[in-house]
Amino acid sequence: MQPDQNTPPTIQDSVVGRDMHTGNVIHNHYHLAPTPQTPAPPQTIVIQQPQPQPQMMNAPGAYFIPIKKLHTVDWIVFGALSIFFSFVPALNMCCGIVSVVGVLSMLPHLHLSKSNNHPESGKIVPALVLNVIAVFASAFLVILYFS
Repeated sequence: MQPDQNTPPTIQDSVVGRDMHTGNVIHNHYHLAPTPQTPAPPQTIVIQQPQPQPQMMNAPGAYFIPIKKLHTVDWIVFGALSIFFSFVPALNMCCGIVSVVGVLSMLPHLHLSKSNNHPESGKIVPALVLNVIAVFASAFLVILYFS
């Protein structure tokens, strides 16, 4: 409730009826002896370092060069199957197309057959020869079938 505006304010009209610092207020100030502070436990610092990569070196100072897989065994199988199935009129064109892809995929690697640095170097020439034979057999049999 608010006091009336026409009368002067009195102490009883205020919200707090007395001075808080002069009444029966108990101030609890505990003055204890300072406690000895224990040192913080030691912190363990973990530094993560990348795992050392295994070195793939054959000789000191030589760099490892990954060897690309040439799929020569696959092209040998495809070439042999293309020669065999080129005698079937319905499969003749399909076998010819597969063999052309085999020739085109083996030609860029023909230089590897001269050196033995690649594990598939001995199979490049047979794969190329079988696919070339399959291309010529397919072309010859297409001409023979349509003539």
